[in-house]
Amino acid sequence: MQQETLRLKEEIQRLKNEQTEMYKTQGQNAQRLVDMNDKLRAHEAAEKEANQKIESVSEELKLTTAKVEQQAHLLKQKDVAIQVLQDELSTLQLEFSTTEEKNKQLFKENSELVQRWLKKMNEEAEKMNEATMFYESLAEQAKNSDSSKASNRWMFRSKSSENDNEKMKRIQDIPLRISMVTLPKQPAQVQNIPDGEIHCIKSSPTGNSFAVGGSDRKVRIYSVRQGGTLTQTLSGSLQTLTSVRFNEGEDLLLGSSMDNSTRIWDLTTGRIRHTLTGHIGKVCSAEFTSDSNRVVSGSQDRTLKLWDLHKGYCTRTIFTFSSCNDVCLIDHEGSSIASGHLDNNVRLWDTRTGNGIKELTGLHSGQVTSISVSPDGSKLLTNSRDNTLHIVDLRMYKVIRTFKDDSYRNGLNWSRACFSPDGHYAAAGSATGTIHFWNTMTGKHESAVQGHKQAICAVDWSPIGAHLFSADRSKSICIWDTSTQL
Repeated sequence: MQQETLRLKEEIQRLKNEQTEMYKTQGQNAQRLVDMNDKLRAHEAAEKEANQKIESVSEELKLTTAKVEQQAHLLKQKDVAIQVLQDELSTLQLEFSTTEEKNKQLFKENSELVQRWLKKMNEEAEKMNEATMFYESLAEQAKNSDSSKASNRWMFRSKSSENDNEKMKRIQDIPLRISMVTLPKQPAQVQNIPDGEIHCIKSSPTGNSFAVGGSDRKVRIYSVRQGGTLTQTLSGSLQTLTSVRFNEGEDLLLGSSMDNSTRIWDLTTGRIRHTLTGHIGKVCSAEFTSDSNRVVSGSQDRTLKLWDLHKGYCTRTIFTFSSCNDVCLIDHEGSSIASGHLDNNVRLWDTRTGNGIKELTGLHSGQVTSISVSPDGSKLLTNSRDNTLHIVDLRMYKVIRTFKDDSYRNGLNWSRACFSPDGHYAAAGSATGTIHFWNTMTGKHESAVQGHKQAICAVDWSPIGAHLFSADRSKSICIWDTSTQL
């Protein structure tokens, strides 16, 4: 019995020990479970963060892939563009080589033409010398006989023999008009226009009359022979007239207008023969060709237009890139023309093709208000709001004379300057009402004469040199006697 009890106690003790071990093991397992749970949560957090990074990287990968595809597309386009440019470069190099050959040929032809021109000019000089000698002999005869006045001495009249008639025939073949010009000191006559401001004035080819246009929308024609009497008034323009011109036969007169059109009047009937419409801006200037069959007009719509008066419509439009203030013919046929622009430049054009011949840049620092060709057709006179005038050699396209004076101020955007008929002088009206004269041979400022009280809008010399006409904004017209006194 005691042994059994002892055995049972031992068994109980063993079981207690086992129980203690079990509790100890259970505690350790519980701690391990806690640790494992902590590790599990840490792993789950790390996994979540890793998944987020994977998503972010995947998004970046998509964007990068798209960029790569875009760059590959751009690279392909650039390769195509490079190939096109290489093809164009090859074409341009070929064209350059061809143009260079043409240029060499043209330079050779130009040299030949210059030699021919020099020979022709020498012949013309000989004719001019002969004409001058003949004129002086006639003038001496007139002086001795006291039979004519100075204002009529530019006209050659045969007095005696067949020899004089032969000389007259040779003189008439000379393309330049012979005129003896003196600079005036005061106006011979002053006229006042009743209505509106004056914008333009122009002599007829014979110098027997002159036309005036302005804001009253009328063209007035005055007779010089009748002492400046108003002989005709032409109406029909809807807005201010900007320029007026006679044709060579003096049976037609054109007037450009701010109503975007140019009108041709028949001076025999006083009625409008043509109305040339097509510009979308003010027409600032227009010119007849020598045959009176065509008209060239320049507008603020940045175009020049050629009009066929037989057909009555525009045959060519030339885009000038800048508003046109004035236009003139370089040759009488109108195959070459010049235009002065708001952007301070002068442009030369071939009307047969519509292509530009030359753009003269850097001439002025203000807009060009007028351009005119010298009597011999070799030079161009430009007037500008920068208060300077230039003479440009039309063969070399270079400025050969610059005219300016401290007292000269160009007061209007449409102020017109002009050459004298013999080409020896340039005249321009100032904002102070004075007319300035420069010597085209020496560049010297010869004189300044006062005849107006406000800004002069235009000066124009009669082609035979007897008179100079000027007009200002205050409705005043001055007629100046510029004929030579023997």
